[in-house]
Amino acid sequence: MKRAVALVVPAAIISGILLFYFLFDARKTTWLPQCPFHLLTGFYCPGCGSQRALSSILHGEFLQALRFNVLLIASLPLLMYSATVMIVNKTTGNHIVQKFFYSASFGRIVLIVILAFWFLRNLPFFPFTSLSPNDH
Repeated sequence: MKRAVALVVPAAIISGILLFYFLFDARKTTWLPQCPFHLLTGFYCPGCGSQRALSSILHGEFLQALRFNVLLIASLPLLMYSATVMIVNKTTGNHIVQKFFYSASFGRIVLIVILAFWFLRNLPFFPFTSLSPNDH
């Protein structure tokens, strides 16, 4: 029973979020929350464009999703792999260890990639302007 709850609850939450962003297309709605960092500073954070990227991918617009937030889209395979391992571990009772994900090296790599993306997407010249979450 515990295993079922450990799978059903996260799956229901993720499904609800995906359904929400499919039904309420972030590319077209104006009432969804905007990035407070961008509103205060005028600069894009690493997450800026993520809502629109998610809506884009759910509507089959993969290139548009990349233009809104390439970092989010690039991280999806890693997130899906991690979720799959978690599901396998919970359903089979196995314990597949993702040692690299829990290493200091992985943390440093993720931090460097996020900080570099954050810096580069705010540079005001080509090719870095293509990293901003605007419709290009």
